[in-house]
Amino acid sequence: MKQHPQSILLAAICLGLTACASHRLAVAPFPVKAPAPAPVAIGKVSLVNTDAGFALIQTTAMPVIGTTLQTRSADGKQTAYLKVSAGEKPPFVVADIIKGKPQVGEVVTK
Repeated sequence: MKQHPQSILLAAICLGLTACASHRLAVAPFPVKAPAPAPVAIGKVSLVNTDAGFALIQTTAMPVIGTTLQTRSADGKQTAYLKVSAGEKPPFVVADIIKGKPQVGEVVTK
């Protein structure tokens, strides 16, 4: 039996391609972002002075001065951003209104 060099070469290429197809490239999975931490309720809005731009918050956990807080309506929607200022007298803390319109009785979250 006489073998042709072309058929040997073709057989070698086919075997090589089959071997390559069996080795899949390892693909790194997409990085999974950790879910944002759920807001933690720390108190409620006791007084709002829109003219002076601050809110008085009755709190169960005194936040650090400079901490940004959020107010949320009864249905959980964010209504304002506040920033804790220097005035504090437990259980109350004063926060400047950065954005939005907080209302008395709304939940304050951190």
